[in-house]
Amino acid sequence: MIDLLIVAGREIVQSGLVLGAGGNLSCRFGEAIRITASGAKLGALTPDDFVAVGDHAIPSRKPSSEWRLHTAVYAALPWANVVLHAHPPKAIALGALGRDLPALTPDFYLHLGPRVPLLPYLTPTTSELAEAVGQMIANQQAVLLGNHGVVVAGADAPSALLRLQLLEEAAAIWLAALPIGEPRPLSPDDCRALDEATGGRYKLA
Repeated sequence: MIDLLIVAGREIVQSGLVLGAGGNLSCRFGEAIRITASGAKLGALTPDDFVAVGDHAIPSRKPSSEWRLHTAVYAALPWANVVLHAHPPKAIALGALGRDLPALTPDFYLHLGPRVPLLPYLTPTTSELAEAVGQMIANQQAVLLGNHGVVVAGADAPSALLRLQLLEEAAAIWLAALPIGEPRPLSPDDCRALDEATGGRYKLA
């Protein structure tokens, strides 16, 4: 799992979804959680950049300051084994407009559901933010964080990374369409037809 998160970190940076030492990644092994260390650069991670968090953890390095956010997501989503927190610029722009992100394409719906909700801005790294995300992400795979970024969950690193990429793609489509008119999201009937065609929306995993 750590090796796949290292690959995901490189892709996140190469795609421009985070800059410098911004963003943080984590994975869960049973009851144990490992998260990128404070200041770790996602584009150049090594196994030593992942540190343990939890009641009995004694990390050799300081964990990311957003560790509360990650633990809140794991508590809310028993199926999640990976959490990615990044700062995709187009998703942030959409959130700054006060908009959540409905499904615009079949791929978005199949991997992220009918809508990714927006959580209004709360101070990063705080317990208040972590608690609010934990409440909002229940029965979701992702949440937009107003003026901050996004948090995405997955059963594994590749599925979480794909959701992050699809989210930013949809935000780009939405912003590109806005100067011309209000974009048309998939309707409930469209989503039901996709469920029938695919055997049901991808499960929360």
